[in-house]
Amino acid sequence: MAKTRWSEALGLAERTNRARAWLLATAILGVAACVSLSSPRGGGGVGTVPVVRGTFKGGAQQQVRIALETAAEMGPVTAEADSFQIWNGKRYRGTITFTRTDSGFLVVNNLPMDSYLRGVVPLEIGSRTPAEFAAVQAQAVAARTYAYKHLTSSRAFDMYATVQDQVYGGVDAEKPQSDSAIATTADVVVLYNGQPITTPYHSTCGGSTAGVSEVWYDQPDQPYLRPVSDRIPGTNNFYCDTSPRFSWTQSYDAAGLRAVMEKYLASYTKAPKSGVGKITDIREQGRTPSGRIAALTVQTETGSYTLRGNDIRFVLRDPKGAILNSTFFSFTKETSGGEVSSFTVNGRGYGHGIGMCQWGAIGRARAGQNYRTILETYYPGTTIGRIAG
Repeated sequence: MAKTRWSEALGLAERTNRARAWLLATAILGVAACVSLSSPRGGGGVGTVPVVRGTFKGGAQQQVRIALETAAEMGPVTAEADSFQIWNGKRYRGTITFTRTDSGFLVVNNLPMDSYLRGVVPLEIGSRTPAEFAAVQAQAVAARTYAYKHLTSSRAFDMYATVQDQVYGGVDAEKPQSDSAIATTADVVVLYNGQPITTPYHSTCGGSTAGVSEVWYDQPDQPYLRPVSDRIPGTNNFYCDTSPRFSWTQSYDAAGLRAVMEKYLASYTKAPKSGVGKITDIREQGRTPSGRIAALTVQTETGSYTLRGNDIRFVLRDPKGAILNSTFFSFTKETSGGEVSSFTVNGRGYGHGIGMCQWGAIGRARAGQNYRTILETYYPGTTIGRIAG
């Protein structure tokens, strides 16, 4: 995912810290060998794939530590007859530990990787039809790869249970379909140079995915995270165009535009926290390689301020505080009395746009692509491998 989150799942989750996931990525050691890996659905046949050995254990043995809360008041945890743990009304596999901190209790669920994924995949991809099963498998592999990449010894947990990493709901989130996807891709991961990668994903790319620096302008580009067209060959349609947020419009009047700028602009620019006054102009400052807006310059009574990349989304929020769907947009504006009186955004896609497009994966699965093809398309230059059990 994560991030902004790395994973942005069909409108269910949005990252709030764009750099954290990247900075927490750890170096993974391994030795490549070859084994046979068949594609359970949609063709692709049997081939040889690298096996990562050394640092990791297979999903049934590899333990992960998921922070359920980082500043909790102490609450009851009880074991049911089937040995599930209960925290805040939710059931969890494995064990739950409490560590006192300056701000309360750190609550961590310790459990095997496979069990963790059972509580992640259905929340990240939703319930799909049988024809879309390859997309669920692709999601399982992307989530697994992300989790292995984010195992760390630098703190008391590996990942958050929220949009800050991957949304994790414990036992109550588990579904038979996603359980099957996890089982039929057991220990399969996405590799680059023989090692697991960070695998961001998002709901809807809107026609093209994005490179890292297009969105998170202070993060380095990666060869396997670059713009990928989602156009269906020989047509003017896109694999993700069945998404409910493939295209959208968001409008502001003068008061609404000034309100969001007053509330959020200072957090992402050097605008004064005491207020910016009237919004006198908004100008586009170039396009990224995938066609997204690179930057917006906001002219106000107090000065001119530039928003870059994904920061645009966190300022141009709707009245309820939800961030803008994407930076893949154009806009129209009207001015009156020296103030922007109307600002209308016409956009495509939902999420940061980096890595796997989930609605695109669904469309590709419907078209008969297997999960390996889907993953190798959205993470170009990668190979599909397996963690040694």
